[in-house]
Amino acid sequence: MYSILLSKIEGLELLINKYKNIFDKDNKIAILPWAFPTELDSEKLMKEYFAKGERRYNKFLNQLTKFGIKEENIIVCDCYKQKCNELEKIIDDSDVLVLPGGNPEMLMSKILHETELLYKIKHYKGIIIGESAGCLLQLKRYFITEKNNFYNYFAFYDGIGVLDNPFLIDVHSSDDLEYMNLLQEVSNKNNKNVYAIFDDGAILYNRNTNEYELLGHVKEIKPNIF
Repeated sequence: MYSILLSKIEGLELLINKYKNIFDKDNKIAILPWAFPTELDSEKLMKEYFAKGERRYNKFLNQLTKFGIKEENIIVCDCYKQKCNELEKIIDDSDVLVLPGGNPEMLMSKILHETELLYKIKHYKGIIIGESAGCLLQLKRYFITEKNNFYNYFAFYDGIGVLDNPFLIDVHSSDDLEYMNLLQEVSNKNNKNVYAIFDDGAILYNRNTNEYELLGHVKEIKPNIF
């Protein structure tokens, strides 16, 4: 029962050498690509935004197949056309759930209100791969810096709660001193470690043991004790 926390799906490659065996070639994958910036419809979602053979779909396919996963075992879920009970069955039958990046509020709205999948995802027993927005939403409570926010301001938001905030996460991090100082301030105010996941970094979190490992370019910011 792992959570894989990424800024970019390409960071999944960091697991290949040491953790390739957490996946099985027969794993069934459910992808929820619902973090689009503005409202779509079924046709635009499946034929334009996340169409098979196109850029967004291919970048996920390329990473998953490196672990031996078969394309025929990958299902892209349609939040507009598929009914709630159909989506629940797809998730129940899957081994790996993928939450791509984009607008986290849009993804949260689809999961919470329109498909009513919040409980199902929160208590999912398989592997959850979260990229950017899909990474942050695994926390019960998360923040987005002004640099990363669609609305250009710093804010905290409610997440799904797969992880009950053992730490806080920043995605697409920057080594800029002012930016790092901001993350230090967040750590201090919330008395929690902040993990800055750069685009070439990842965190592998074992939800059974609450143990985790930092892979690649991830910085740990600990709260200062005064």
